[in-house]
Amino acid sequence: PFSTVSFESTRDKAPLTGWWFEGKSDKPILVLFDRGRGNMGDLLPVVGGFAERGFTVMTFDFRDFGPAGPGDADSLVQLAFASRWVNDGEGALQFARARAGARAVFAWGQDIGGAVAVATASRSPRNADAVACEGLFRTLPELLRSSGLAQVPGAAERHRFLVEAGDEPLAAVANLQVPLHVVLAQKDDVMPPQVTAEVVRRSLSRIDRWILPEGRHEGNEQTPGYYDKLGGWFDRIAGLLRAARAAAAPTPAPEGK
Repeated sequence: PFSTVSFESTRDKAPLTGWWFEGKSDKPILVLFDRGRGNMGDLLPVVGGFAERGFTVMTFDFRDFGPAGPGDADSLVQLAFASRWVNDGEGALQFARARAGARAVFAWGQDIGGAVAVATASRSPRNADAVACEGLFRTLPELLRSSGLAQVPGAAERHRFLVEAGDEPLAAVANLQVPLHVVLAQKDDVMPPQVTAEVVRRSLSRIDRWILPEGRHEGNEQTPGYYDKLGGWFDRIAGLLRAARAAAAPTPAPEGK
C-alpha cells in the first residue's frame, strides 16, 4: 500500500511529489534518491526489496526528473549535477523526518543519487541519521570529464553556477557527521572504486564498506543478499541510535527527592 505525498524543496521552495510506502512501525524510514536518469517509478524494484523487510520507504523525483516533477525531463541532456537537487533531497528527508516520530530516517542512492544523498546529509546531521551509497566522484570538473560534458561549449560555466562547492562529494564527505555505508563495486568504470575510497577517507564519521568483486556501475541491487546486507546495516545503525538516546536520557530522581 502506498500514498502520494507532496512537499517543498528547501531554500527555493519548489513543489515536489513522491510516493510513501508504509512499513512496520518499529522499523526505520528509507528515502530513495533517483539515479542520473529515469524517475522514481524505476525505483519500484528497490522499494519492494526494502519493503519486504519491513522498512517504510519514500521515493521522490528531483524537479527535473520524470512526469512527477515540475521541470522538463529533457533538461538533463547537458546537466550532470545540480545543487537544486540537493535542495529537493533536503525537502524529502525533512518531510520524512516530520512523519518519523522516534524512527530513524536514512538516505539511499546510486549513481548521481548517491552523491546528492551524501550532500544532503552533509548540510545538516538532522537531515538523515545515516546514508548508503555506491560510487562517488570527487569534484565537478571530474564529473564533467567522465560524462563527456567537459568539451561542450558553456557546460562547465553553467555547472559552476548551478553547483555549490560544498555539495561536491569531496567537500560534502568531509563535512558528514552521520554514518556512511559505501558499496565499492570493483568493476565500476564510471565511478571507480579507488576514487570512491579516496573520497570517503576524508570523512571523520563512521564508514562501513562492502566490496563487490563483480559489481558494476549499475545493477548492484541485484546482487544476492543486497537487501539483507543493507537492511541489516540500517537496522544496526537504528539500534545504536536508540541506545545512544536511552543513555542520554535524564535519570528520574528518586521519589521524595
